[in-house]
Amino acid sequence: MTRNLTERQVAVLSNEYNLADGHAYRQWNAAEQAVIDATPSKFRQVDRRRHKAIEATYFGTFFSLAAQTLDTSHFEMFPCFTASTGIEIIANYLRLNNLSVTLIEPCFDNLKDILRRHQIPLSPFPDDLLEAGGDVLDDFLERVTTDVLFLVSPNNPTGSMAGKNNLSRIIDFCARRNKTLILDSCFRFYVPDGEVYDQYRMLIDSGIDCIVIEDTGKTWPSLELKAPFISVSERLVDPISRINSDFLLHVSPFAIDLMTDFLELSAKDGRGHIRAVSDQNRAALYAALEPTFLTPVERPFMSVSWLRIEAEIPAVALTEVLGRENVHVLPGNQFYWTDESLGDSYLRVALMREPAMFAQAAAKLAEVCQRLGLPVAS
Repeated sequence: MTRNLTERQVAVLSNEYNLADGHAYRQWNAAEQAVIDATPSKFRQVDRRRHKAIEATYFGTFFSLAAQTLDTSHFEMFPCFTASTGIEIIANYLRLNNLSVTLIEPCFDNLKDILRRHQIPLSPFPDDLLEAGGDVLDDFLERVTTDVLFLVSPNNPTGSMAGKNNLSRIIDFCARRNKTLILDSCFRFYVPDGEVYDQYRMLIDSGIDCIVIEDTGKTWPSLELKAPFISVSERLVDPISRINSDFLLHVSPFAIDLMTDFLELSAKDGRGHIRAVSDQNRAALYAALEPTFLTPVERPFMSVSWLRIEAEIPAVALTEVLGRENVHVLPGNQFYWTDESLGDSYLRVALMREPAMFAQAAAKLAEVCQRLGLPVAS
Protein backbone atom coordinates (compact mmCIF):
# COMPACT_ATOMS: atom_id res chain seq x y z
CA MET A 1 0.00 0.00 0.00
CA THR A 2 1.28 3.48 -0.89
CA ARG A 3 2.21 5.47 2.20
CA ASN A 4 0.62 8.89 2.53
CA LEU A 5 2.85 11.93 2.89
CA THR A 6 2.67 11.98 6.68
CA GLU A 7 3.68 8.32 6.85
CA ARG A 8 6.60 9.08 4.55
CA GLN A 9 7.65 11.89 6.90
CA VAL A 10 7.35 9.77 10.04
CA ALA A 11 9.48 7.02 8.48
CA VAL A 12 12.46 9.38 8.14
CA LEU A 13 12.05 11.62 11.19
CA SER A 14 15.32 10.48 12.79
CA ASN A 15 17.45 10.62 9.63
CA GLU A 16 20.16 13.25 9.54
CA TYR A 17 19.33 14.55 6.06
CA ASN A 18 15.58 14.66 6.62
CA LEU A 19 14.18 17.37 4.39
CA ALA A 20 10.74 15.77 4.20
CA ASP A 21 8.42 17.30 6.78
CA GLY A 22 7.65 20.99 6.75
CA HIS A 23 7.89 21.52 10.50
CA ALA A 24 10.56 23.77 11.99
CA TYR A 25 13.55 21.69 13.09
CA ARG A 26 16.55 23.93 13.71
CA GLN A 27 18.70 24.99 16.64
CA TRP A 28 17.47 27.79 18.86
CA ASN A 29 19.11 31.18 18.74
CA ALA A 30 20.24 32.76 22.01
CA ALA A 31 16.88 34.38 22.77
CA GLU A 32 14.98 31.17 22.01
CA GLN A 33 17.43 29.20 24.16
CA ALA A 34 16.60 31.51 27.07
CA VAL A 35 12.91 30.71 26.60
CA ILE A 36 13.68 26.99 26.66
CA ASP A 37 15.90 27.36 29.73
CA ALA A 38 12.98 29.00 31.57
CA THR A 39 10.52 26.17 30.82
CA PRO A 40 10.90 24.33 34.18
CA SER A 41 9.86 27.47 36.01
CA LYS A 42 7.04 28.09 33.52
CA PHE A 43 5.78 24.53 33.91
CA ARG A 44 5.49 24.98 37.68
CA GLN A 45 3.80 28.37 37.39
CA VAL A 46 1.21 27.78 34.67
CA ASP A 47 -2.17 26.93 36.16
CA ARG A 48 -5.13 25.66 34.16
CA ARG A 49 -7.38 28.00 36.15
CA ARG A 50 -5.67 30.78 34.23
CA HIS A 51 -6.06 29.14 30.83
CA LYS A 52 -8.57 31.71 29.53
CA ALA A 53 -6.23 34.58 30.35
CA ILE A 54 -3.26 32.68 28.88
CA GLU A 55 -5.22 32.03 25.68
CA ALA A 56 -6.32 35.66 25.44
CA THR A 57 -2.70 36.85 25.70
CA TYR A 58 -1.64 34.32 23.09
CA PHE A 59 -4.34 35.31 20.60
CA GLY A 60 -3.51 38.99 21.07
CA THR A 61 0.17 38.27 20.41
CA PHE A 62 -0.56 36.02 17.43
CA PHE A 63 -2.91 38.46 15.69
CA SER A 64 -0.57 41.38 16.33
CA LEU A 65 2.41 39.54 14.83
CA ALA A 66 0.26 38.51 11.86
CA ALA A 67 -1.00 42.11 11.40
CA GLN A 68 -4.61 40.89 11.58
CA THR A 69 -7.69 42.30 13.29
CA LEU A 70 -8.68 40.40 16.42
CA ASP A 71 -12.44 40.78 16.89
CA THR A 72 -13.82 38.29 19.39
CA SER A 73 -17.35 39.52 18.77
CA HIS A 74 -17.19 38.09 15.24
CA PHE A 75 -14.69 35.22 15.52
CA GLU A 76 -14.28 32.63 18.24
CA MET A 77 -10.95 30.84 18.38
CA PHE A 78 -10.79 27.14 19.17
CA PRO A 79 -7.31 25.91 20.16
CA CYS A 80 -6.46 22.39 19.01
CA PHE A 81 -3.52 20.01 19.32
CA THR A 82 -2.67 20.09 15.61
CA ALA A 83 -3.95 21.93 12.56
CA SER A 84 -5.02 18.52 11.22
CA THR A 85 -7.24 18.06 14.28
CA GLY A 86 -8.86 21.36 13.40
CA ILE A 87 -9.45 20.11 9.84
CA GLU A 88 -11.01 16.92 11.24
CA ILE A 89 -13.42 19.04 13.29
CA ILE A 90 -14.27 21.08 10.19
CA ALA A 91 -14.80 17.90 8.14
CA ASN A 92 -17.28 16.62 10.70
CA TYR A 93 -19.21 19.86 10.36
CA LEU A 94 -19.20 19.63 6.56
CA ARG A 95 -20.42 16.01 6.58
CA LEU A 96 -23.18 16.63 9.13
CA ASN A 97 -24.47 19.46 6.98
CA ASN A 98 -24.14 17.61 3.64
CA LEU A 99 -21.82 20.26 2.22
CA SER A 100 -19.63 19.85 -0.88
CA VAL A 101 -16.19 21.42 -1.24
CA THR A 102 -14.00 22.99 -3.91
CA LEU A 103 -10.51 22.17 -2.61
CA ILE A 104 -7.22 23.69 -3.72
CA GLU A 105 -4.82 21.57 -5.78
CA PRO A 106 -1.98 20.78 -5.30
CA CYS A 107 -2.14 20.54 -1.52
CA PHE A 108 -0.83 18.35 1.28
CA ASP A 109 -2.62 15.04 0.93
CA ASN A 110 -4.13 14.86 4.42
CA LEU A 111 -6.54 17.64 3.46
CA LYS A 112 -8.26 15.54 0.79
CA ASP A 113 -7.81 12.33 2.85
CA ILE A 114 -9.67 13.77 5.83
CA LEU A 115 -12.44 15.20 3.67
CA ARG A 116 -12.83 12.00 1.64
CA ARG A 117 -12.92 9.90 4.80
CA HIS A 118 -16.06 11.86 5.63
CA GLN A 119 -17.35 11.23 2.08
CA ILE A 120 -17.46 14.94 1.27
CA PRO A 121 -17.82 15.58 -2.48
CA LEU A 122 -14.74 17.37 -3.81
CA SER A 123 -13.96 19.52 -6.85
CA PRO A 124 -10.53 21.07 -7.63
CA PHE A 125 -9.47 24.71 -7.35
CA PRO A 126 -6.18 25.03 -9.32
CA ASP A 127 -3.78 26.90 -7.07
CA ASP A 128 -2.48 29.15 -9.84
CA LEU A 129 -5.88 30.84 -9.71
CA LEU A 130 -4.88 32.37 -6.37
CA GLU A 131 -2.58 34.70 -8.30
CA ALA A 132 -4.44 34.77 -11.64
CA GLY A 133 -5.83 37.90 -13.25
CA GLY A 134 -9.16 39.00 -11.87
CA ASP A 135 -11.17 38.04 -14.94
CA VAL A 136 -9.66 34.54 -14.98
CA LEU A 137 -10.47 34.05 -11.29
CA ASP A 138 -13.98 35.45 -11.69
CA ASP A 139 -14.69 33.16 -14.65
CA PHE A 140 -13.69 30.14 -12.58
CA LEU A 141 -15.67 31.22 -9.52
CA GLU A 142 -18.83 31.64 -11.55
CA ARG A 143 -18.59 27.96 -12.48
CA VAL A 144 -18.26 26.77 -8.87
CA THR A 145 -21.26 24.70 -7.80
CA THR A 146 -20.07 23.41 -4.43
CA ASP A 147 -21.12 24.83 -1.07
CA VAL A 148 -17.63 25.58 0.27
CA LEU A 149 -14.31 26.94 -0.97
CA PHE A 150 -11.34 25.40 0.89
CA LEU A 151 -8.15 27.29 0.06
CA VAL A 152 -4.59 27.27 1.41
CA SER A 153 -2.81 30.64 1.20
CA PRO A 154 0.17 30.64 1.07
CA ASN A 155 -0.22 27.22 -0.45
CA ASN A 156 1.86 24.23 0.51
CA PRO A 157 3.90 23.35 -1.58
CA THR A 158 3.97 26.15 -4.18
CA GLY A 159 3.73 29.30 -2.07
CA SER A 160 0.95 30.66 -4.29
CA MET A 161 -1.22 33.05 -2.33
CA ALA A 162 -4.27 35.18 -2.79
CA GLY A 163 -3.36 38.85 -2.77
CA LYS A 164 -5.75 41.42 -1.38
CA ASN A 165 -7.60 41.99 -4.66
CA ASN A 166 -8.10 38.29 -5.35
CA LEU A 167 -9.18 37.50 -1.81
CA SER A 168 -11.67 40.35 -2.12
CA ARG A 169 -13.06 38.71 -5.29
CA ILE A 170 -13.31 35.36 -3.53
CA ILE A 171 -15.04 36.88 -0.52
CA ASP A 172 -17.46 38.84 -2.73
CA PHE A 173 -18.30 35.64 -4.61
CA CYS A 174 -18.97 33.81 -1.33
CA ALA A 175 -21.20 36.66 -0.15
CA ARG A 176 -23.20 36.77 -3.41
CA ARG A 177 -23.60 33.01 -3.71
CA ASN A 178 -23.95 32.20 0.00
CA LYS A 179 -20.79 30.07 0.05
CA THR A 180 -18.66 29.24 3.07
CA LEU A 181 -14.93 30.00 2.90
CA ILE A 182 -12.34 27.88 4.69
CA LEU A 183 -8.88 29.45 4.61
CA ASP A 184 -5.78 27.56 5.74
CA SER A 185 -3.15 30.17 6.62
CA CYS A 186 -0.67 27.92 8.45
CA PHE A 187 2.32 29.34 6.54
CA ARG A 188 1.32 33.01 6.91
CA PHE A 189 4.38 34.10 8.89
CA TYR A 190 6.68 33.59 5.91
CA VAL A 191 4.81 36.11 3.74
CA PRO A 192 6.95 39.23 3.04
CA ASP A 193 5.80 42.37 4.83
CA GLY A 194 4.84 44.08 1.59
CA GLU A 195 2.35 41.32 0.79
CA VAL A 196 0.70 41.12 4.23
CA TYR A 197 -2.80 42.57 4.51
CA ASP A 198 -5.65 42.28 7.01
CA GLN A 199 -7.58 39.22 5.88
CA TYR A 200 -9.63 39.05 9.08
CA ARG A 201 -10.84 42.63 8.65
CA MET A 202 -12.06 41.75 5.16
CA LEU A 203 -13.82 38.63 6.41
CA ILE A 204 -15.44 40.49 9.29
CA ASP A 205 -16.69 43.29 7.04
CA SER A 206 -18.12 40.80 4.53
CA GLY A 207 -20.22 38.89 7.05
CA ILE A 208 -19.68 35.58 5.24
CA ASP A 209 -19.51 32.25 7.05
CA CYS A 210 -15.84 31.32 7.27
CA ILE A 211 -13.21 29.39 9.18
CA VAL A 212 -9.50 30.24 9.26
CA ILE A 213 -6.93 27.59 10.22
CA GLU A 214 -3.80 28.84 11.98
CA ASP A 215 -0.65 27.07 13.20
CA THR A 216 2.78 27.58 14.76
CA GLY A 217 4.47 24.23 14.08
CA LYS A 218 5.70 25.24 10.63
CA THR A 219 7.43 28.32 12.03
CA TRP A 220 8.95 27.88 15.51
CA PRO A 221 11.21 25.00 16.68
CA SER A 222 9.34 23.81 19.75
CA LEU A 223 9.66 20.01 19.37
CA GLU A 224 6.01 19.64 18.34
CA LEU A 225 4.72 21.67 21.26
CA LYS A 226 2.55 24.13 19.38
CA ALA A 227 -0.63 26.16 19.57
CA PRO A 228 -2.79 25.78 16.45
CA PHE A 229 -6.35 27.01 16.40
CA ILE A 230 -9.31 27.53 14.13
CA SER A 231 -11.02 30.93 13.96
CA VAL A 232 -14.76 30.44 13.44
CA SER A 233 -17.19 33.14 12.35
CA GLU A 234 -20.19 33.78 14.56
CA ARG A 235 -22.91 31.77 12.77
CA LEU A 236 -20.72 28.65 12.78
CA VAL A 237 -19.58 28.88 16.39
CA ASP A 238 -22.37 26.80 17.93
CA PRO A 239 -22.13 23.75 15.63
CA ILE A 240 -18.31 23.81 15.64
CA SER A 241 -18.25 24.16 19.42
CA ARG A 242 -20.39 21.04 19.85
CA ILE A 243 -18.08 18.99 17.62
CA ASN A 244 -14.94 20.46 19.16
CA SER A 245 -16.04 19.45 22.66
CA ASP A 246 -16.06 15.80 21.58
CA PHE A 247 -12.34 15.99 20.77
CA LEU A 248 -10.79 17.85 23.68
CA LEU A 249 -11.32 19.54 27.01
CA HIS A 250 -8.73 22.24 26.38
CA VAL A 251 -5.19 22.57 25.06
CA SER A 252 -2.32 22.66 27.54
CA PRO A 253 -1.91 26.21 28.86
CA PHE A 254 1.81 25.44 29.20
CA ALA A 255 2.15 24.90 25.44
CA ILE A 256 0.15 28.04 24.69
CA ASP A 257 2.17 30.15 27.13
CA LEU A 258 5.42 28.77 25.71
CA MET A 259 4.38 29.61 22.16
CA THR A 260 3.42 33.11 23.28
CA ASP A 261 7.05 33.61 24.31
CA PHE A 262 8.27 32.45 20.88
CA LEU A 263 5.83 34.78 19.12
CA GLU A 264 6.94 37.71 21.27
CA LEU A 265 10.57 37.09 20.24
CA SER A 266 9.56 37.16 16.58
CA ALA A 267 7.66 40.39 17.16
CA LYS A 268 10.82 41.98 18.57
CA ASP A 269 12.95 41.08 15.54
CA GLY A 270 10.20 41.51 12.93
CA ARG A 271 10.30 37.79 12.13
CA GLY A 272 13.88 38.38 11.09
CA HIS A 273 15.35 35.14 12.41
CA ILE A 274 12.59 33.02 10.87
CA ARG A 275 13.17 34.61 7.48
CA ALA A 276 16.96 34.47 7.80
CA VAL A 277 16.97 30.68 8.23
CA SER A 278 14.56 30.16 5.34
CA ASP A 279 16.47 32.59 3.09
CA GLN A 280 19.88 31.14 3.92
CA ASN A 281 18.77 27.57 3.23
CA ARG A 282 16.95 28.53 0.04
CA ALA A 283 20.08 30.23 -1.25
CA ALA A 284 22.18 27.16 -0.39
CA LEU A 285 19.70 24.88 -2.15
CA TYR A 286 19.44 27.03 -5.28
CA ALA A 287 23.23 27.26 -5.57
CA ALA A 288 23.68 23.51 -5.12
CA LEU A 289 21.01 22.65 -7.67
CA GLU A 290 22.18 25.04 -10.39
CA PRO A 291 24.09 22.35 -12.36
CA THR A 292 21.35 19.72 -11.93
CA PHE A 293 18.03 18.92 -13.60
CA LEU A 294 16.06 20.26 -10.60
CA THR A 295 14.57 23.76 -10.96
CA PRO A 296 12.95 25.66 -8.05
CA VAL A 297 9.50 26.98 -8.95
CA GLU A 298 7.96 27.97 -5.59
CA ARG A 299 7.33 31.52 -4.47
CA PRO A 300 10.74 32.36 -2.94
CA PHE A 301 9.53 33.15 0.56
CA MET A 302 8.01 29.80 1.53
CA SER A 303 9.55 27.47 4.12
CA VAL A 304 9.48 24.67 1.55
CA SER A 305 10.95 24.52 -1.94
CA TRP A 306 8.96 23.05 -4.86
CA LEU A 307 11.34 21.63 -7.43
CA ARG A 308 10.50 20.74 -11.02
CA ILE A 309 12.29 17.64 -12.35
CA GLU A 310 13.53 18.48 -15.83
CA ALA A 311 14.74 14.98 -16.69
CA GLU A 312 13.21 11.63 -17.59
CA ILE A 313 12.80 10.28 -14.07
CA PRO A 314 9.52 10.26 -12.12
CA ALA A 315 9.34 11.83 -8.68
CA VAL A 316 8.77 8.60 -6.75
CA ALA A 317 11.76 6.91 -8.39
CA LEU A 318 13.98 9.92 -7.70
CA THR A 319 12.95 10.09 -4.02
CA GLU A 320 13.80 6.39 -3.71
CA VAL A 321 17.25 6.97 -5.21
CA LEU A 322 17.84 9.92 -2.87
CA GLY A 323 16.54 7.93 0.08
CA ARG A 324 19.11 5.21 -0.49
CA GLU A 325 21.70 7.98 -0.17
CA ASN A 326 20.04 9.13 3.09
CA VAL A 327 18.58 12.33 1.61
CA HIS A 328 14.85 12.39 2.25
CA VAL A 329 12.38 14.61 0.40
CA LEU A 330 8.76 14.22 -0.70
CA PRO A 331 7.57 13.25 -4.19
CA GLY A 332 5.10 15.61 -5.79
CA ASN A 333 2.55 13.00 -6.83
CA GLN A 334 0.42 12.91 -3.70
CA PHE A 335 0.01 16.67 -3.62
CA TYR A 336 -2.21 16.26 -6.71
CA TRP A 337 -5.39 14.60 -5.54
CA THR A 338 -7.35 14.51 -8.82
CA ASP A 339 -4.53 12.85 -10.81
CA GLU A 340 -1.25 11.93 -9.12
CA SER A 341 0.56 11.83 -12.47
CA LEU A 342 0.37 15.65 -12.48
CA GLY A 343 2.99 15.60 -9.72
CA ASP A 344 5.37 13.17 -11.44
CA SER A 345 7.75 16.03 -12.21
CA TYR A 346 8.00 17.63 -8.76
CA LEU A 347 9.77 17.23 -5.42
CA ARG A 348 9.20 19.11 -2.17
CA VAL A 349 12.14 20.03 0.05
CA ALA A 350 11.65 21.42 3.58
CA LEU A 351 13.86 24.44 4.35
CA MET A 352 13.45 25.03 8.09
CA ARG A 353 16.49 23.07 9.20
CA GLU A 354 19.79 23.94 10.86
CA PRO A 355 21.73 25.73 8.07
CA ALA A 356 24.99 23.78 8.47
CA MET A 357 23.20 20.47 8.12
CA PHE A 358 20.97 21.78 5.37
CA ALA A 359 23.93 22.91 3.26
CA GLN A 360 25.40 19.40 3.51
CA ALA A 361 22.05 17.82 2.59
CA ALA A 362 21.59 20.17 -0.38
CA ALA A 363 25.08 19.37 -1.64
CA LYS A 364 24.39 15.64 -1.27
CA LEU A 365 21.07 15.98 -3.10
CA ALA A 366 22.79 17.76 -5.98
CA GLU A 367 25.67 15.26 -6.07
CA VAL A 368 23.27 12.32 -6.34
CA CYS A 369 21.34 14.00 -9.16
CA GLN A 370 24.53 14.74 -11.08
CA ARG A 371 25.77 11.20 -10.58
CA LEU A 372 22.62 9.87 -12.25
CA GLY A 373 23.87 11.46 -15.47
CA LEU A 374 20.37 12.14 -16.79
CA PRO A 375 20.04 14.64 -19.65
CA VAL A 376 17.95 17.72 -18.95
CA ALA A 377 14.60 17.41 -20.73
CA SER A 378 14.20 19.84 -23.58
